[in-house]
Amino acid sequence: MTATKEPASAAGVKSTIEAFFDAINAEDTKALQARFHPKAGLTIIRQDPPLPPDGSRTPTPDSRISAVNTFSIEQFIALIEEGQKQRKGKPGPKLHEAPALSETQVTVDALFATAVSPFTVTFDGVLHHYGQMIFNFWKESEKTDWRIQSASASILQCLVKCGV
Repeated sequence: MTATKEPASAAGVKSTIEAFFDAINAEDTKALQARFHPKAGLTIIRQDPPLPPDGSRTPTPDSRISAVNTFSIEQFIALIEEGQKQRKGKPGPKLHEAPALSETQVTVDALFATAVSPFTVTFDGVLHHYGQMIFNFWKESEKTDWRIQSASASILQCLVKCGV
């Protein structure tokens, strides 16, 4: 097995990651679903208590995993659609999720790829939480686009008033 970091393949993986976040931000469930294999799964893991995003990420005796949620792609899409219905016509903060593509590590091995991508989530431009997304990708052939087979997010809440 020879893992390579082919520039064109890595760029294709990063493009898929960017499209994933673009679809999340646009709440475009059709575009989001198109990026995933029909049997794909997502996992979200949260750590408490909140930690500042200043590099001091050393766990304390109070540190714990507060939530582990696993979803099928269908369940994840349904959650987004339900959130859209609940927010419709109501004021609320502008949410924006962004990957750090320049810091994303991609490994490609033939028709499989793995990526670790740091990301941030802001509410009205103020950092709310951040973490890492780990993606597994596959392609049916060299002529097809990358599709997400699984995604796992590790999330750290931000302390109150921590800036971007």
